[in-house]
Amino acid sequence: MDIIEKIARKSYENNIRFTGDNERTSINNVKLELYDFENQLDKIKFLNIHIDLINEEYQKHLKICKNLENCGENERAETLIFYLKQELINLGIQINDDAFTYDEKINKDSQLEEILNQFNELKAGQQAIYDDVLNEIQELKELYFLGKKKWHQLLAGKIIEMTAGGIISETISKDLLSAIKPSLRNLLN
Repeated sequence: MDIIEKIARKSYENNIRFTGDNERTSINNVKLELYDFENQLDKIKFLNIHIDLINEEYQKHLKICKNLENCGENERAETLIFYLKQELINLGIQINDDAFTYDEKINKDSQLEEILNQFNELKAGQQAIYDDVLNEIQELKELYFLGKKKWHQLLAGKIIEMTAGGIISETISKDLLSAIKPSLRNLLN
C-alpha cells in the first residue's frame, strides 16, 4: 500500500466512516486534506479511494437495506459520492457514462490478478521481469478514473509494449489479449 492510499484510508476513517458530521462537513474536511497534495494524480487517487471506500460500504448496505427510497444511509452515501465527483470534475476529470462501476473495478482487479498469476512462473527465474509486470498491473489498478475506453486502450498498449520490449512472449500476450478480448471489442466504439 503506497502513502497516498494510506493517507486516503485514514482520511476516510476520520472524516467519513466514523463521524457524526453531516455530508458537507465531511466533504470539507476531505477537501482540506486534498490541499496537502501538490501532484494532480495524487489528488485524483486520493478522491477515488474515498469514492471506492464509500461505494464498498454502500453496496454492502444496499443488500440489507429495508427502505431504499427513504434511507438516510443511502442518501448520505449518494451525497458524499456526488460531492467527491464534483471535486474530480474541478480537477479536470471528466465523469461520464464510461466510468467503471464498483463491481466492474472489482472484476478488472480480479482479471489483473489472474494476469499476475500467469506470471508467477516467471518470478522464480526472472524476478526483474516479474517485478516490471507487477508494477505495470499496480499502475493499471490506480487508473480506473480514465474511463473504460481509455483504460482498456492503455491495458492493450501495455501488453503490446511488454511484448515488443521482450518482457513477455507473443504467446503470453495473445493469451492476455484473448482474456480481455470482450473488453477490447468496444475500443473503437
